[in-house]
Amino acid sequence: MGPMNNNPLESCFVTVQFSVHKPHPTYLTKGYYYYTTIDTGYVKIVPCFEHYLCTNHRKNPIMQVYNLEAVKAPRLCGVPLDLFSRLLRLPIIKEFILKLIKRKNKIPEMVRFANSPHCHRLEGEDDESLGNNDTQHLMPLYYPVHEMTKDEAEMHQRMVKEAPLNLKALADANVEALSSASKDKFRYWTISDYTSRYLDGSITPTQVVDKLINIIEEMNTRNQNSSVVTQMNKEELRLQAAESTKRYQNKNIMGVLDGVPILVKDEIPTVGHSVTLGTSFISDRVEKDVLPIIKLKQQGVLIVGKTNQHEIGIGTTGFNLLHGTPKNPYGRDGRHYYTGGSTSGSAAAVAMGLVPLAVGSDGGGSIRIPSGLCGIVGLKATYKRVARDCSVGCSVSHAGPMANNVHDAALAYAIMAGEAENDHRRHSQMQPPVHLHAYLTNQSTDLKGLRIGIFDEHIKDSDENVQRATKRAIEHYQQLGAEIVPIALPHLQEIHMAHAITISTEMYSLMEEHYQSSHFNQFCPESRVSLAIGRSWSSSEFLAAQKVRSYAMHHIEVLFQNKVDIILSPATPCTAPLMRDDVASHGESNLSETMALMKYMIHGNLTGIPGLVFPIAYDDETSLPISLQLQAAHWREDLLFRVARHSQDILRGGIAKPELYVDLNLVHNEKQSDILVNSQ
Repeated sequence: MGPMNNNPLESCFVTVQFSVHKPHPTYLTKGYYYYTTIDTGYVKIVPCFEHYLCTNHRKNPIMQVYNLEAVKAPRLCGVPLDLFSRLLRLPIIKEFILKLIKRKNKIPEMVRFANSPHCHRLEGEDDESLGNNDTQHLMPLYYPVHEMTKDEAEMHQRMVKEAPLNLKALADANVEALSSASKDKFRYWTISDYTSRYLDGSITPTQVVDKLINIIEEMNTRNQNSSVVTQMNKEELRLQAAESTKRYQNKNIMGVLDGVPILVKDEIPTVGHSVTLGTSFISDRVEKDVLPIIKLKQQGVLIVGKTNQHEIGIGTTGFNLLHGTPKNPYGRDGRHYYTGGSTSGSAAAVAMGLVPLAVGSDGGGSIRIPSGLCGIVGLKATYKRVARDCSVGCSVSHAGPMANNVHDAALAYAIMAGEAENDHRRHSQMQPPVHLHAYLTNQSTDLKGLRIGIFDEHIKDSDENVQRATKRAIEHYQQLGAEIVPIALPHLQEIHMAHAITISTEMYSLMEEHYQSSHFNQFCPESRVSLAIGRSWSSSEFLAAQKVRSYAMHHIEVLFQNKVDIILSPATPCTAPLMRDDVASHGESNLSETMALMKYMIHGNLTGIPGLVFPIAYDDETSLPISLQLQAAHWREDLLFRVARHSQDILRGGIAKPELYVDLNLVHNEKQSDILVNSQ
């Protein structure tokens, strides 16, 4: 028998699975097995549970590789939550509580996994082309920047030449599509609806802005506990609208979005509006727009204002004690369902028809979760594809568009994307030219040759109505000619914990000054709990998280290079959660629900791959949206838009009209009382 590991607990599942050929297990005392390989005589010792996984993995590798578990933490609200958030500042009590939470959620196991040798072979795969069995220790990776190979770079250059990006032609394409659309079904006003009517003179940007200001003010008066728009610079907005109106009158249009009203998430720096992060005490004056806002303004957009968000952006429901919590526009029973977060106001505004386009940010699903729960289209682009505030340096956060249809999301992406000159690490300058090759060159519904990866066990970890809708989507793509490929995404438990460590640490580093000051009492209790957790991670835990990121990055890159073009999953495992009555005074800390809503999101944030969500069904009982997520390789947003374009037929009866819908009635100029529909 070969040499034994002195510490059998440090043996890890991945090493046993793939560094061992034809293993022969022998039972040891105290619940351990050792494995001896035929070719090398190498021995590894593993716990009995891992032996069970390993032996069953050989029989059905993809089914046995799923290890994601629900987060184990108590749900707290009201006074107990407030007390708990304060206890987490007391050294001895804090250390005991947080150590217990970490142990229950297998943080020590994640650290051991990160510090163990791993092989290059894709787990759950028998194909020799998907890597080899050589093992090595993981190196930490902080920024998930994909370095293109020479072949990849040449491919993107070829795509740009074959389908050059023409914003005018792209915008006009939607006009033609809408002209042939059914007049009987409900549909939102799109970007083209605004610009085409500006061109023919039936409405003006000034008229649009005047109505929007009146509607938003009336909504905020009626619904003081559920604000959608939290900031407006009315004087500047009216001035910009007047200038846009003159440009249309003089046939001197600024760009494809001239006069189109949009909204921007609070935390995204935009001149004329403060960055408050949804708090009462932060009010950072903005001296310069971030790059995506600059690009949108160059096309003539009218920024109506800033939208509500989950406080400091570290929650998935959209709850906000200061401004109130936006209400999901869907849900026929009239109850208050969450929009999702953290980009809550932007999602609600687009879903209720207030604007056709909004800008959000996504560190753990903050664009895609609310887009999915509100039944709109939301894109988290490849890391650094859409530039963020480079002074922040967050490694999981992405900016992106939220729109009421796929084409407008693609148009907004084409405008917003591209490298940033002020990127201190030049990460955004390591990207290929922006293009929409697959979207522009594949107009037919034929998806023949497209490989869609399905991790069945992951999909099944969702509510039955979500599973049914997802299955129908898979069948739809099969009928269009796509090949459905079973895949595995192993070690999701470790990946999810690595993301939790990373995002909470980064958020605490940004909020440390406020957390340690008198502002502590002005944070809502949920934020205090999240920041206390972020403060608690050790250097070894944070480093281990970045090693897990390295593992996940390598795995996903090889998967896309060799096996699939798209990974399909639900957007969320459930429809929008109900806002309970007991959260009104202090909010709630519900880490189990928070992490559940992020179930299909986290991998994309940690590895930087792009993800697109869009609606595919509505719940029979509540009418709440059920949405799908597609993810692709780095820089392949064009593939996502191509597939999503052909997804409307999945929706039986088309897009449903929300219960809370703002009908601008711009063409017919109805009275104000007719504009607000069910807005109470």
